[in-house]
Amino acid sequence: MTAIDKFRELEQGILKIIKAADIYALYLIENIKGRRPNDEIIKSIMFDNKVSSLNLFGWAYESTAMTTLKNDIHLKHIGQQILLLTYTALESYLINKFKEYYKYLIDNDSPLIEKTLNRLPFRSLGEIKKHYNNLLNIHIASFELNNYYSDDKSNFHPSDSWSALRMISESRNQIAHTGDSSDYKVITLMDSWYPFDFVRRWVTSFDINFDLLIYENRETPSIKDYIKRVKKQK
Repeated sequence: MTAIDKFRELEQGILKIIKAADIYALYLIENIKGRRPNDEIIKSIMFDNKVSSLNLFGWAYESTAMTTLKNDIHLKHIGQQILLLTYTALESYLINKFKEYYKYLIDNDSPLIEKTLNRLPFRSLGEIKKHYNNLLNIHIASFELNNYYSDDKSNFHPSDSWSALRMISESRNQIAHTGDSSDYKVITLMDSWYPFDFVRRWVTSFDINFDLLIYENRETPSIKDYIKRVKKQK
């Protein structure tokens, strides 16, 4: 299984958890108003490739709903687990993609290649970044996903793509070690949706653009922008 195929598999698993959180939040909010959620909305979440507006738009939240969600520990924990799994999917992709590119560029089927890869530590995003820089000459911190949208009422507002990836990585570490993302607050569904959606879009763009560069020596507009950013750092 290729790196991108494995990522897509993990992505679908995370989406199922997002949908479960979506339905839970809808019932929670509608319960405040003494009514049940619209059956058609629930069916579209369960059986179609859709999520509710609670994941995407701040206007979907009234003040009473926002207060309720802030105080709901279950939704917070679900959102934090989505963050944790989002980083896991990102890390898996970057490690597997590194191995694909490394084997291709070395152009050697020797068992020593696999032994070398097995000895490389991938314990953090920083180590992954270092291996891409040193061994592939790919500066993942300089690859930008342009024009990414996030709602004003979401807490996800990174200054650039690398800041976004680092934030997700740091949140994962905090959740794994302390059970709580203390720096990045997960309050609404948007706070877990936008990091997840950012990662899958960044991975898709990275995969397409660097495959063309590595395998076909083609410089897309995104790669040209990336090269300019790398040169500015030198």
